[in-house]
Amino acid sequence: MEIKTFTVADLGLALLSEDFWLTKTLPITKQRALSICHNPRAEKDDPALVVAYQDNQVVGYLGILPDKLFFNNADHKVGWLTGWWVDPCLATKGVGAILLYKALNAYRDRVGVSGGSKEARNVLHASQKFVTLAPVKGLDIRFRFNATSAILRKFPWMKLFRVGFKIADVMLDEIVNLRRLFWERRTHIRQRLTFEYISSIDAETGRFIERHHQHDLTRKGKADLDWIMTYPWIVSAPQKESASRRYYFSSISARFFYLGVKVFEQNIGMVGFLMLSVRNDRMRVVYSHFENRHAPSIAAAAVYQALAMDVSTLSLYDERLVKSVAGLRCPFWSTQSVSRGFFLSKAFAGSPLADCRLHGGDGDFAFY
Repeated sequence: MEIKTFTVADLGLALLSEDFWLTKTLPITKQRALSICHNPRAEKDDPALVVAYQDNQVVGYLGILPDKLFFNNADHKVGWLTGWWVDPCLATKGVGAILLYKALNAYRDRVGVSGGSKEARNVLHASQKFVTLAPVKGLDIRFRFNATSAILRKFPWMKLFRVGFKIADVMLDEIVNLRRLFWERRTHIRQRLTFEYISSIDAETGRFIERHHQHDLTRKGKADLDWIMTYPWIVSAPQKESASRRYYFSSISARFFYLGVKVFEQNIGMVGFLMLSVRNDRMRVVYSHFENRHAPSIAAAAVYQALAMDVSTLSLYDERLVKSVAGLRCPFWSTQSVSRGFFLSKAFAGSPLADCRLHGGDGDFAFY
């Protein structure tokens, strides 16, 4: 078995090479490689991908996303582990652990993990190299009844009744639509709040973010958010193509895009900024900036955007927004508490991280 480490510069060369993309299993997509090459926080010699080869075929890989953490009045290099896969035939051969230790060595034991599968978390715990950060607590708000998919997923034999379930879904969803009209009139949201939509961070928004992100662990600014919106890892397409079928992580969705929303309140001015990601019928607030006193207005703005875009679920990962939703009496079917877990290697143990804020888009979460 051969282990190869590819730097950011190597990925740039791989984009120009045909041979790199001929393996049965791809260790990265061209879209993701292009994104990493444009990462404003990455240096050309930063390791970005570790691949295990056997008989010239890919049998395991582990991506690394270069980033910076901010604490003690300084920035600290970190690599977020992402896209960790091992051929199931070699699952008990320790390939995953080999990839992990290669990544740790490449970043001098300064790496992080956002989320991760159960298998990945087991390897992290077994390595005894990581500490767990306080999870980011969030909320899923469900606007659509969507009984059809839930029933058919649990009882596939009921496909014969799909049309009936769909009709019931449409009728029940109309209840939410009616409640939406009453909610908008009761809260006067269209009169109180106005919005400006942006696909890149303008000067006003950049200054606003800088005033509000000083306690953020990753302090994403204009260059970082522009990069995420301009170079996504997922492409909107009606169906998977050949390359995406050879890669074991998300690369294609029927609908995927980012949207920046500037929130203005009557007689006050700009009171908040939301960076949204929309994937199929789910909207996520991946970054949010505002003062605590404006949390109810920003929560209402997020709900309004979700209803306007007709998504079935809105995911919030800012505890201030989660708390404010309860007082909105907004139209939805149900809510469910969710959380996002983060791990950092023990090289960061003892650092003053408890007072630093994590966003729902930190690590590699923003790209999904």
